[in-house]
Amino acid sequence: MMIPVARRTTDAGARSRRQRRIAHGVIIGSGLLVLALLAWVHLGVGALLFPPAPGLATQVADAGAFHVTMLRVSGEMLVGEHNTISLLVRDASQRTITGARVTVAADMLTMPMPVPEVATTWAQGRYTAHPIFTMAGPWKLTVTISAPGQPAVHADFQVGVRWHS
Repeated sequence: MMIPVARRTTDAGARSRRQRRIAHGVIIGSGLLVLALLAWVHLGVGALLFPPAPGLATQVADAGAFHVTMLRVSGEMLVGEHNTISLLVRDASQRTITGARVTVAADMLTMPMPVPEVATTWAQGRYTAHPIFTMAGPWKLTVTISAPGQPAVHADFQVGVRWHS
């Protein structure tokens, strides 16, 4: 009668060890999955593996009484300070607006990512800006136009930002 009891204890001990190993594997696997998801979302690994669409090279939007055309001069928008956009600002009669204060603010669409607002320079009928992006992914560029004697107006454009090739 003693042999079956010992065998049950041994079977129970083996089952208990196996259950502990399974539990440890589940805990470690869950931790690795959470780390992978954090890297995917927070570090922008997803944008590295599946880059966002760059968006149109020329986009048009209305801002109050102004018609704004954004041109991606530097081609693809990349993480960092290498980006150049030109903005053509015209009134309803298609006359170029000069002497306005034009700024560009970049906001990441998938998470809060603070970046400084960028002022533009005026040359050859265009306002030029160099927006800075801190992470790859979809971004919204908000162009603010403050013309003398008029309230400030805004135009929004969406761009896809990629990591450097």
